[in-house]
Amino acid sequence: MSTRSFFRLLKYKFASVLAFTALWGLGITGTQAGIFSLQGPGVDTNDFRITVFASGLSFPVGMVQLADGSLLVAVTQGTSYNRANAVGQIIRLTDTNQDGVADGPGTVVYDGLPNARTALRMFGNLIFVTGQGQPIEVLRSGSTPAAPLSLVGTININYPPGSWEHGNSALAVRPTPGQPGSCDLLFQIGSDENLAQTTRTAGLSSAQIAGVDGTLQGATIYSITLTDNLTNVVASNLSLVAKGLRNAAGMAFHPVTGDLYFNDNGMDGLTNANEPLSADVLDTIPAAWLTNRAVPDFGFPASYTEYRTGRLVGGDRVLPLLAFEPLPDPFTGSESEGPNEMAFAPPAFPAPLNHGLFVGFHGKWGSAGITNEENPVVYVDLTATNYFQIISNDEPAIGHLDGLLSTHDSLFLADFTSTGNPGGSVNAGVIYQIKSLLTQTLSAQLGPNGLQLTWFCGGSLQAGTSLTGPWTTIAVGTSSNSITVEPDQPQTFYRIQY
Repeated sequence: MSTRSFFRLLKYKFASVLAFTALWGLGITGTQAGIFSLQGPGVDTNDFRITVFASGLSFPVGMVQLADGSLLVAVTQGTSYNRANAVGQIIRLTDTNQDGVADGPGTVVYDGLPNARTALRMFGNLIFVTGQGQPIEVLRSGSTPAAPLSLVGTININYPPGSWEHGNSALAVRPTPGQPGSCDLLFQIGSDENLAQTTRTAGLSSAQIAGVDGTLQGATIYSITLTDNLTNVVASNLSLVAKGLRNAAGMAFHPVTGDLYFNDNGMDGLTNANEPLSADVLDTIPAAWLTNRAVPDFGFPASYTEYRTGRLVGGDRVLPLLAFEPLPDPFTGSESEGPNEMAFAPPAFPAPLNHGLFVGFHGKWGSAGITNEENPVVYVDLTATNYFQIISNDEPAIGHLDGLLSTHDSLFLADFTSTGNPGGSVNAGVIYQIKSLLTQTLSAQLGPNGLQLTWFCGGSLQAGTSLTGPWTTIAVGTSSNSITVEPDQPQTFYRIQY
């Protein structure tokens, strides 16, 4: 039984019900002073614990959680984020007592990656990591969470000579429908200029992964299927997913519907780059379109949502779900610019933060604190299709909350560099944890057809013959769940595991 899991245990024996409740690692309550404040309509700050999970990191962005609850984090070691001699690494951070503070500086589980790490994703035993305009490295996890990763192969994106303004930087992954053991890896290729049609193409290749081959258009999202044969990985089915995108970022699949959500960065201003021509937007592609291989066109560069006015410019295109205009007034309100990663709300988060997603904004490239008035974290309510800043853009200690990771009860936020300066900040990266403090319950009611179990906030309902297991998953939950069970043994225990 993992001490990192939040369990609710019920014992059902004959006609009697005996309930047990167990909770590990809740830790201290309240918000650690001097970090940042949570805000927004209906948000109760007493529902959360905010801690500095890790500090002294070098440009952290991408994060994933392993089965034991530890985190893998992509960092770039060097005095400058994109300097040629900077080195990418993946480090592992643990929090064995679950107090919201990592046990130490972390251990390096993979070294020698290119610089400018931007995204980290995981599928089964495979780890995918990339950087700004850099190859996509495919790694394999070891026999234990603490074991070093090994290189499976490198997916090269070969750009033509000359500059390409928005190289690949974002990743998303999902199980391939109907193909157990395979996954679809999505990556973006941004436009090669700020506000012009991309006419050049890039190539795709790999010396180690068979089937990686093709020509890539710019201003797009692509998908490639990877099949893990344990001894090797093979690729197939390179497919165009979307086009007409200046620079898609923060791609993520909805955990229930399978729809793809992503940000698209608006065009810089013609006379003042900090006064955009077009708004940053949140886009979505239904799962059915992905299955049917429909390729939506989001209109860049001819069609866009004009910044400040919200006016739709240009012709036929797929409209965004929403545009990130200043709040509350688009001409005088608080700005949110440069969206990077997103994360869907943790299942254990309370209302109103449990039916949407979070987006982190980089804001001004080299500024932090109150001089960076564009760098909030916003919450998008997908039920009402609106958004608000949950972490404002005037927090004095915040640089760029670019990296986001959602777990069952926590939102992890990686501040790329708290000083704001990617070119001269040494070990100024910070990871924060926002943890829900609400108790999650599994209730039981004896009915005519058996024992009705009801639980909330996702998680898997598991059954076992003793408190020590073994445990078998009998239902996978969403936000609200109810199931009737008739244990086929005299004694059965139930728990919710996240």
